[in-house]
Amino acid sequence: MTIKLFFSSVFTAMLLAIPAQAQEKASNTTLITNVQIFDGYKVKTPSGSVRVADGKILEVSSGQLKSETSDRIIDGEGKFLMPGLIDAHVHVSWAFPFSKAHQAGDSYITATAVANASKMLKRGFTTVRDTAGTDYGLAYAIDEGVVPGPRIIFTGRSITQTGGHADHRDIKAPSTDRMKFGFGATVADGTDEVTKAAREELRKGAKFIKIHAGGGVSSPLDPMHSIQYSAEEMEAAVKSAKDWGTYVAAHAYTPESITRALNAGVLTIEHGNLIDQKTAKLAADKGAYVVPNLVTYWAMDKAPNMPPYIKAKNKHVLDAMEGALKTLKAENVKIAFGTDLIADMHGLQNQEFILRAEVFSSLEILRQVTSVNGSLIDLSGPLNTYGKVGVIEEGAIADMILIDGNPIEDISLMTNPKTNFSLIM
Repeated sequence: MTIKLFFSSVFTAMLLAIPAQAQEKASNTTLITNVQIFDGYKVKTPSGSVRVADGKILEVSSGQLKSETSDRIIDGEGKFLMPGLIDAHVHVSWAFPFSKAHQAGDSYITATAVANASKMLKRGFTTVRDTAGTDYGLAYAIDEGVVPGPRIIFTGRSITQTGGHADHRDIKAPSTDRMKFGFGATVADGTDEVTKAAREELRKGAKFIKIHAGGGVSSPLDPMHSIQYSAEEMEAAVKSAKDWGTYVAAHAYTPESITRALNAGVLTIEHGNLIDQKTAKLAADKGAYVVPNLVTYWAMDKAPNMPPYIKAKNKHVLDAMEGALKTLKAENVKIAFGTDLIADMHGLQNQEFILRAEVFSSLEILRQVTSVNGSLIDLSGPLNTYGKVGVIEEGAIADMILIDGNPIEDISLMTNPKTNFSLIM
């Protein structure tokens, strides 16, 4: 495994100062010294050091480790070292404008996705969980170093019922060829079709399965209050996922759709804006995660030329979001960090930190984007072939960022990675 480093101009100068013979070793071992370490849970030490080798964290120390055995040495100058950021709800391959949606061919989608992945990495996101649209092709290309980007934990195509949130067919379209329909989704009805659709994504390397359990904002035909998929259909998806050692995520907003999904064995609820106290308690009791996304609603509310039906639905769930977050927090639900940005809005990804600060402390937000999301990634069980992410501890993947300043004291530092992130590993 190759260690990939992205430096600011200051750290690039430091790297060039390393003796040539050390650079020629390909820097299999890197020592980062003199850093304030946030390990994903708490600030572990005010002035510590971390040694990494072959992409894994070898040692973490509250003091200074010996430098003689390291090929590359980086003096952190007292900066804030934390795990690489994890976004638990993205659509890497939906990076084309709305105006291009009906003419975007595979090559155009891939080209824009590659550019989008690179930009995500430069914002400090070293792992992302793609919840529909991206498949093994881009994930493998990044793993093999063909293109830069975060590692992608992908679901492939999501699964939706006829007329569901992800059924983007024109209203006059025939109900045919449903297993090969549309961008990022498969239409499947009944337990047999749902089982087949889930198995198809698992066959293609999906790390988890995503279903649509209720209405959505960006879909024109389904009302927000609609409950989609019967309990039996949801259970079919859950069984297929469990048989492969993984889990099901469900797009859901309302208490009714969330409750049905949780009782069927779904482990993550995507969005959840309209959740109530009773349903939040059910999520906590079942150990499920909720993945709220604030910035996407904030962005769509301000976006010009948005269709009226999107504006109306979006305002409904946007107004409910703060109350939902407070309810989730009060019931001790596991709350993940996700953004759900699409089209040309991806550049707002780091704005999610500021919006969450209305309800959560800086420390809570940093935990969400690191260790909490890391434990969510672990739900893929044996299908997570990468290893442990979201923490700085021995044996974990060596994903780290070095920040000029302390984001626990000032969360706004996270919104300007170009200026404030000295190093992304």
